[in-house]
Amino acid sequence: MRPIKKKKSKVDKLKKEKAVSNIMMIIIGGLITLAFLAVIINLTIIIFVRGNEFKKKAYAQQTKSQIISSNRGTIYDKNGEILAVSVSVDTISINPDKIKYENGKNVDKELLAKGFSEIFGLDYEETLEKFKSKSSVVVIARKVEADKVNQLKQWMSDNKITTGINIDEDFKRYYPNGTLASTLIGFCGTDNTGLTGIESRWNNTLVGTSGVLTATLDVHGDSISDEDEEYIAPENGSNIYLTIDTNIQGIVEKHLKEAVQNNNAGYGGAIIMNPQNGEILAMANYPDYDLNDPQNPVYTGLGDQWDTLTPEQKNDARYKLWANKNVSYLYEPGSTFKTVISSIGLEEGIVETDTEGEFYCGRFYHVGDKDIYCWSPINHGHLSLRGALEKSCNPCFMQLGQKIGARTMYKYFDAYGFFDSVGSDIAATPKSSFSKLEEVGPVELATMSFGQRFSITPLQMVTAVSTIANGGTLIEPKIVGQIENTDNGSITTVETKKVRKVISEDTANKVKDMMHSVVEEGTGQTAKIQGYEIGGKSGTSEPIESRKDIDGYTASFVAISPIENTKVVCLVMLFNLTEYQEHQGGTVCGPVAKQILSEVLPHTDIAGETSGS
Repeated sequence: MRPIKKKKSKVDKLKKEKAVSNIMMIIIGGLITLAFLAVIINLTIIIFVRGNEFKKKAYAQQTKSQIISSNRGTIYDKNGEILAVSVSVDTISINPDKIKYENGKNVDKELLAKGFSEIFGLDYEETLEKFKSKSSVVVIARKVEADKVNQLKQWMSDNKITTGINIDEDFKRYYPNGTLASTLIGFCGTDNTGLTGIESRWNNTLVGTSGVLTATLDVHGDSISDEDEEYIAPENGSNIYLTIDTNIQGIVEKHLKEAVQNNNAGYGGAIIMNPQNGEILAMANYPDYDLNDPQNPVYTGLGDQWDTLTPEQKNDARYKLWANKNVSYLYEPGSTFKTVISSIGLEEGIVETDTEGEFYCGRFYHVGDKDIYCWSPINHGHLSLRGALEKSCNPCFMQLGQKIGARTMYKYFDAYGFFDSVGSDIAATPKSSFSKLEEVGPVELATMSFGQRFSITPLQMVTAVSTIANGGTLIEPKIVGQIENTDNGSITTVETKKVRKVISEDTANKVKDMMHSVVEEGTGQTAKIQGYEIGGKSGTSEPIESRKDIDGYTASFVAISPIENTKVVCLVMLFNLTEYQEHQGGTVCGPVAKQILSEVLPHTDIAGETSGS
């Protein structure tokens, strides 16, 4: 007999279906709740966390801001002659999707590219790509002169194009004198920001602050009303008046260029300073370059080699050309530095100017384990300090250095400012390079005594001689004399900064008198000028043996005039001279200093003074 199966009742079946339905309802409800919570959380984040962000985006979409360029300040020389000025030009940009004819129809891209490439001398294919761009704004040309803008306006009129092409006022930096004082003044980039020289160092003073014009836009991106526009006027940059005199600068550059070319030097430098107030009257380097065309490789002097250089080598060549080497390069001053060593010995009472037989030159002097020779093949014999300076005798100054000692010598080097950076208002300045005091042995002391195996900047050298020339006070060199606020016309004078007293006036006068003897009787006779009292000192520094073919010799001459109440200090330098050519400072740089001062002194308030020769 088979077992009887129980049939499931309809009630059980309904219960089961109801249970499943309830579960599904719970799941669906839960999902809806989670979704609702997610929306709530997202809205909370949008409103309270990212509200400002979305508000800014919405504002940006509803507003248009246009930068209004400020006018960069003008650079003048001390007499008011313009050295750098901003002239009005325009920037041409487009809104690719908004360029339309006056009837509202879109303009053919090829027509646009053809017209623009012909007007501005651009590559057709590259220009066409710009018109096909998906960007809202594309710049086509910068620093556009008025004649080109007029051509564009006429072309737009002829083709009945009314929208989508923007002509915005801008400024272009112009240098009326081209190469004059190029390494000193420097130049600006396409954004009118100073890149080198005074333009860079005084950029914050010159640049001013840009303005802005903000307008409310409709859904089509067009301005709604002039009433909604907000205009913040630009603040123009200040004008600055340099201390250099364009006439003197031109004289210096003319003779420096001739000297570099005639002596086949690697490069040359020259500085003229007023020692009474620290004003730089001229500062020149050669080779120089045209400030209106600074990227032109012709000024590097590399000729056909240029195209063979890598991009890095080309940049390096340009940076070397643009550098103001009078401030940013270190060099060994050689025997011009004997003026400083003489002042230390006199100030310390170690030596007098005219004590006969104070020193002895036997062609060389034995120091430590070395015989260090005099530059001259002649045995100078017994000399006073004046005689040693006149003949620029190295053994005599090594003996004076020994008497002074390293510690005392460094005390005065510090007082003269050789351990500081000077000229920081002109360009970035390196610190000098001296041995640490504790590392100065007999040989180091000896070579320092005649100006070698340490490095300073030319500006530091001319500042030290100016300290002697003005009676013993270190004055900070100054290149900017006045600053003019272009909004209200007010003038701020940059005051002369006297740093410290270094030596007594009596010591300074003794050194200047000996420098006069150098020109009258010694190695500086090539700098003698009829009608003027000139003091001077020649200098020649030789490279270390392993770098003779790389660095070459450095020849220099420093001159002062007049001897009393000195108004001018002039330093002339020629670099990278070979040992197979004339490289003595008195021979190659003395005549250059004479040529310069013969023309410069009549431009100053120095009356001609009979030199007795």
